[in-house]
Amino acid sequence: MFEVHRLRFGYPGKPLLLRGLSFKLQPEDKMLILGENGSGKSTLLKLLCGRLQPDGGQIRRMSRRNYFYLPQKADRRILGINLEQDLMLWEMAGLDTKLLMRDALVADFAPEFWQIPLYELSAGTKQAYLLAIALSHDADFLVLDEPYPALDKRRQEIFTSRLAKQKGLILVSHQIPEMDFDAQILLGDRSKP
Repeated sequence: MFEVHRLRFGYPGKPLLLRGLSFKLQPEDKMLILGENGSGKSTLLKLLCGRLQPDGGQIRRMSRRNYFYLPQKADRRILGINLEQDLMLWEMAGLDTKLLMRDALVADFAPEFWQIPLYELSAGTKQAYLLAIALSHDADFLVLDEPYPALDKRRQEIFTSRLAKQKGLILVSHQIPEMDFDAQILLGDRSKP
């Protein structure tokens, strides 16, 4: 799905975050990306998904493969006044929302819960909803940036169990889930040349 060769990237006026990074990720591989805050983990995901352009090197995305990208602070991408309105948009986009509402991450939400204004919902509730959407897609790859922090322990366990069955995964996380990965990348200290 992704082939990265000698990738270089830095934000204007800042030291390079990525210097010559290379890897190849096969269509069913699971990759974990680790590193300290500010080491370029989220930036790497944005580069892989085409939201940023590299300063040097190459990123090849294999044709006829699709991915679902969920960035940090993804709750800002919920459209509508409440989850019910957001679900209507996903339904128009072809997602089976009835199946989504039975997902273990959100199945215990009461019917009236879907109509509560977004500003009244907890970060964990919104994150569980967004992860249920991500897992409901038939994408070849899930590209997830820090999905765990807002989830309660029960939902973390449900989510990890589901991720373990996922084929095609790129995960940035400070919390290392108990599952097998085909590859790991550790992004290091930016002060090193």
